[in-house]
Amino acid sequence: MVCGIVGPIFLVMYFVIDEPFIEWMFWTGLGVTILNVVIAFFIARASARFKAKMARMQVSGHMALADITSLAQTNVEINDQPVMKLGLRIHGDDVGTFDVEIRKTVPIVAQAMLHRRVLAVLVDPATKEFEIDWQATGMVTGSVPAQFTSTEDGRTYDLTGQPEPLIRILEVLRKYGVANSGTIDLRANPHARAEVMGIVRRYSGGAPGPVSPYGAQFGTQQYGTPAPAGSPSGAASLIKPGTPKSLTDRLNELDALFSSGRIDAAEYQQARQRVLGEF
Repeated sequence: MVCGIVGPIFLVMYFVIDEPFIEWMFWTGLGVTILNVVIAFFIARASARFKAKMARMQVSGHMALADITSLAQTNVEINDQPVMKLGLRIHGDDVGTFDVEIRKTVPIVAQAMLHRRVLAVLVDPATKEFEIDWQATGMVTGSVPAQFTSTEDGRTYDLTGQPEPLIRILEVLRKYGVANSGTIDLRANPHARAEVMGIVRRYSGGAPGPVSPYGAQFGTQQYGTPAPAGSPSGAASLIKPGTPKSLTDRLNELDALFSSGRIDAAEYQQARQRVLGEF
């Protein structure tokens, strides 16, 4: 607003004073006003194109996961928010895997999510255009709780921090035009409810997940073949048999193993899902 009123003020002052030596105010005011109009036009045009793009992607796009393969600062800030250089590997059920490198302004509230090395994105498979959905990213990274209560069996299922089932649930919500913020009531949408609860039960219905190559033991239940004694790394060293630990301790140890590179992303997700399944 400050920049926008400078030009008109100069023009008003020129006509009010009406002195020959202030002719420069007329031309300055006119030039600034025209410049503001041109800038406003391009901003409005860019905003309209972005909204049109998002509307098109909501129809033809799909929710997918983007694994962060590289992360670097650019020493550039926009509105006090840092611009980060991100290397991403995007993949999903209906999206072919592809790698991309972008510069993106990261909201301050979203910066803590980057340590999980995964983002939720909306992708157009045909053009490979995509946009990061920071709100959905908060869900798939565990920053926002994801609990699902079924009125049929009276159970509450907790999928907090499990990217794979949550991105599938987000895709179902997108397909049926359901907003993914706050508390969602799907009783009036039986088709969406059936698909969502099918995914929820598949991932938390008590069936063991894929067998870990390390045969990791969590709590009192063991899957697969025990790892060789003295295994120096991997999920097998996460929790020793007969040593009960809290959910927070187990997740913290998993994060530490993943951050140090002792387990890869697939092993991290398998182990995390198994730990959460125990609770």
